[in-house]
Amino acid sequence: MTDITITAPATGIEGGPLTFPGTPAVTDRRGAFAGELARAQADLALARAQVAERERTIQQLRTEQITDGADPRLVDFWDKAGRIADHADFCQEYDRLAEAMNGTPRNRDWEVEAEVTVTVRVTYSTSATSVDDADENARDGIDFDDVLAAYRDGGQESFDVSIISTERV
Repeated sequence: MTDITITAPATGIEGGPLTFPGTPAVTDRRGAFAGELARAQADLALARAQVAERERTIQQLRTEQITDGADPRLVDFWDKAGRIADHADFCQEYDRLAEAMNGTPRNRDWEVEAEVTVTVRVTYSTSATSVDDADENARDGIDFDDVLAAYRDGGQESFDVSIISTERV
């Protein structure tokens, strides 16, 4: 029998574990994921508690007794009652009831008489020998049409309002 011996070049496999280039190392991240899961569960529990509290508040607002006529939940009620009172000629009854229960009063028609003083700056051109003569010419020469024209041309104006009387119609 003949011994056959083959000599092969060294490959490096026999020197340790085989590693491939570019392969990331495997790490255990279960602890980090467990923390994230616990945080998400805590957030969910908080949200559920907030929803339950809001549902209790809504139920309370729906069922608690209204003792004040100015309660915001009665806005539509007072609006409809006022319109019904207007059409059915129950105005005095509505007004008495709304006042007694702190409800919303009806809008009523009013007639207001006011005295309005309008100040408009008007420029007037004149020929005169003195300041006093120019002032007098302007006083005599400015008429209502000049005031209206100055107002329409965007002159500076101001209003003073004095109320004379107010009466319900």
